[in-house]
Amino acid sequence: MTTLESLQSMLRPAELSELSGFPETTLATWRSRGRGPKFVRIMGRVYYRKTDVDAWLTDQIEASA
Repeated sequence: MTTLESLQSMLRPAELSELSGFPETTLATWRSRGRGPKFVRIMGRVYYRKTDVDAWLTDQIEASA
């Protein structure tokens, strides 16, 4: 996978917020507390890999079942 393809498979917090309905402030709180989906920082910016978000959502669904 090239670098450009890698970036295209990532979401910024605002994008994840819009898709998920979780406010950006909640995502920021989760990051600071080590909760929520895994994230990466690239040059100081936060990104979420779509695969990590999917895995986290699956874990949440299974935990509540």
